[in-house]
Amino acid sequence: MPLLFSASVKSNDLDTLMAMSLEDLSATQITVTTAAKKEQSLSSVPGAVYVISDEQIRRSGVRSIAEALALAPGVQVTKISEFNWQVSLRGLNEVLFNKLLVMIDGRTVFSPLMSGTFWDTVDTVLEDIERIEIIRGTAGTMWGGNAANGVVNIITKHSRDTLGNYLEISAGEHNYREINYRYGMTLSETTTARVFAKGLKSDYYFFNDDQWENYRGGIRVDYFNSDTQIIFESGGYHNKSSHDWLTVGLNKKLNYFYLQPEQFDDYSYGGYISMDVTKQHNQTDYEVSLWADANSSTEPSSNGKFYTIDFEGLLRNRFNSVHELTSGAGIRLVHRHNASYPTGKNDTLPLWGRVTREPKGTDTIYNAYLQLESTLSDTITTTLGTKIEHFTLNHSTELQPQARVLYSYSPLHQWWAGAGRAVVTPSVVDSVTDHYIFTDTAQPISPTQTGRFPVLKFTFGNEEMENESVITWDLGHRYTHSPSLSIDSTVFYSRYKHLRMLDEPYLYCSFGSCRDGVTVPGGLFVQSSHYTNQLNAESVGFETAFHWQPLSNLRIQTSYSFINTEPDCQGLKYCDTDTFGGYPAKYKYQPNHFVSVFSQWDITQAWQLDLWYRYKSAVNSGVTFKNGHKPFDAPSVSTFDVRLAWQEKPDWPKVELIIDALGKEQYEDQPGKAKIEETAYLRASWDFL
Repeated sequence: MPLLFSASVKSNDLDTLMAMSLEDLSATQITVTTAAKKEQSLSSVPGAVYVISDEQIRRSGVRSIAEALALAPGVQVTKISEFNWQVSLRGLNEVLFNKLLVMIDGRTVFSPLMSGTFWDTVDTVLEDIERIEIIRGTAGTMWGGNAANGVVNIITKHSRDTLGNYLEISAGEHNYREINYRYGMTLSETTTARVFAKGLKSDYYFFNDDQWENYRGGIRVDYFNSDTQIIFESGGYHNKSSHDWLTVGLNKKLNYFYLQPEQFDDYSYGGYISMDVTKQHNQTDYEVSLWADANSSTEPSSNGKFYTIDFEGLLRNRFNSVHELTSGAGIRLVHRHNASYPTGKNDTLPLWGRVTREPKGTDTIYNAYLQLESTLSDTITTTLGTKIEHFTLNHSTELQPQARVLYSYSPLHQWWAGAGRAVVTPSVVDSVTDHYIFTDTAQPISPTQTGRFPVLKFTFGNEEMENESVITWDLGHRYTHSPSLSIDSTVFYSRYKHLRMLDEPYLYCSFGSCRDGVTVPGGLFVQSSHYTNQLNAESVGFETAFHWQPLSNLRIQTSYSFINTEPDCQGLKYCDTDTFGGYPAKYKYQPNHFVSVFSQWDITQAWQLDLWYRYKSAVNSGVTFKNGHKPFDAPSVSTFDVRLAWQEKPDWPKVELIIDALGKEQYEDQPGKAKIEETAYLRASWDFL
């Protein structure tokens, strides 16, 4: 929606804003747009919203959007390779987190193929990001499926704010090299545009020769007059990573299987096009949004293509000074191609992968929503709304209501409370695709001995599963003591139903002999399990963000989050949180405490020193297997990032030295993930006409 992209105070005016008097600050409304699909003051939002400004992104020294999200409370960012991450919000952390809706300028980049976000494909020139708005909590009424735990909206700058040339070159350890170029132009008095291109190369893991490449480019055109705004965007990306790999050969005729090493090149690519039109007329706003994209991946566990077309219309009526009604409707078509089961007598498969007996299909999502905002007095406003969504993938219809109230006790204090329900969009990952992996299993060979044997493990989809859902109650308080001190805090309780998990594994073939009389090659064991949704859970948490400017040249932003999740299920082996498998243990045994402290120090007019400390607590489950292994325990992780920047004059090039995880030896950001370590790099950038 076009109104998602405007702001009355640009985020790069942070220095000016911080120097204002309290009276000036109260008269200046810093706006956000994601909460209600319109421009509104942050202080008038009855929900947990955090804004990461372009200044914070630049000075944090991050190289990706995913890394920047760690600046916000409640967001857990785990680095799983040099250029890949998993991001979750308010717990329930997993690689493809399916309870967070991620958008760029209102266009969804959540993958319907895999029910999650591939963060290595979510990128742009970081200099062109105006801000990142993060809604914590249910937002299903306005945004629909997958806005269960929150929404991340990456908002790029209007092209009139990016005129001229921008060049950025970076290089560092682990063969890291990156170049960004953007050119902005004025086409007429009412129209501006920009084009950009960027390329990146690096080691995928620092400890081997696997290579990572990313190339992307795009265009944005903005038209604006007194009552009409049109935004056109288009672009695409191409990623490649090279890995040492193993394939498995099954010779059914000769009854054996074998492992064969090879070099595997994983490609992912995609493109998008979008058009947003806003028309303002007296007391009514009209908005129309249309976008389409195409994405493809060859990685075995996400092998496939999907094509999406999305259309939405919105009507906003301001009946009087008390009531404003927002209504809208939309349709989304997703056409998918998944990898099919192999055929033939000599089948060669990757070591793991995802396949289906329904390789093609088209899924449709219909939605309509209403939201009424009422100003009941000078201090109390309410928000009531609901969305109805129909999913053809599993022929289900869901309601996603919300109710919120804001009490503005004074210009310094706002209290708010709310409750809402949201669902997770049904996915082919859970329903019509099957995942397999070749590994080994321990099996008894005598009353006193066990041996390890090759096994093919299948996880089958389940078309009968209910949609995952959550109801969240939250209470928040914003306190602005002065322009140099503010605190924003939230407490919440969430109740989840029908979370996906695995049922008890079933040994279908032993030493090559299967229960249906079939013999598989090489005495292979075959184990199967299904997705099911007998898992429920409860989460409680607290989040706070603390902004303090003790000196005119020093700013400190601190956030703290506490989250505790208790799973609840019965009747399955994997319901036991002492079992190494399934999801209950994964959700229960996660870090509870997260801290971020980010300081920005302007040493002189030319020199800047920025420090960023991050911490997540240890996990001590108390679960110990017979062999002494503690599968769920993890040490605490603390990192300290440093950025030193020099720019003599505003029109001179800027030079930055950035060190991630200063002094940190090899460590895992999460157990079982790739090891990472201290990384240093240099970046030079120049913004010129």
